[in-house]
Amino acid sequence: MKSRDVWLGLTGVTVGLILINSAIAPPALAGRYVLNQTPQTIERYFGRYITKKTQGEQVIYTYAPKSFRRLFTQFPKSDFSITFIKNQAKYITLNFNGDFFQYPGSYNYDKAEATKFYNYIFGYQPPIWKELSAKFSGNETIYFYEYCLGDGVATNFERYGYKQFTDSATLSYNNRCEPPYNLSEN
Repeated sequence: MKSRDVWLGLTGVTVGLILINSAIAPPALAGRYVLNQTPQTIERYFGRYITKKTQGEQVIYTYAPKSFRRLFTQFPKSDFSITFIKNQAKYITLNFNGDFFQYPGSYNYDKAEATKFYNYIFGYQPPIWKELSAKFSGNETIYFYEYCLGDGVATNFERYGYKQFTDSATLSYNNRCEPPYNLSEN
């Protein structure tokens, strides 16, 4: 009887510690590790790639899971690619692959879409949305943007045309996006 009481006591303490630890764990621990991972690890997350392209030391794998395409219903052919350098994931690119002339709106990539993309890739909501840079290209309709999404990840994209479309956006590591989010220009 005493060993049963000890076992129940230890079980209760263990469960309590797990609950406390999960309550204070940073969000990144709840998600997927994608950046700096190998193609084999990425395949476990997103399935087998559909294309592979080598450009010098870069290898770009393209993925198109059905669950991903449902995120951007106005662009049903959308997919994403991951650029590997020295067998480590460095850049994750959303490719809309859409006919923008049939899309009735404008600004097809903003905070809402960036949040969906980040959440799909990493498995949790981005902690912040903070502009790092906005640059005018010199052409009246082309602008370059970089936003911090938190936990070391930034998104880069350009908008062009009178509707300010984005045909692709990239998630990548940026040390300015590490907590505690000191976002001043260095």
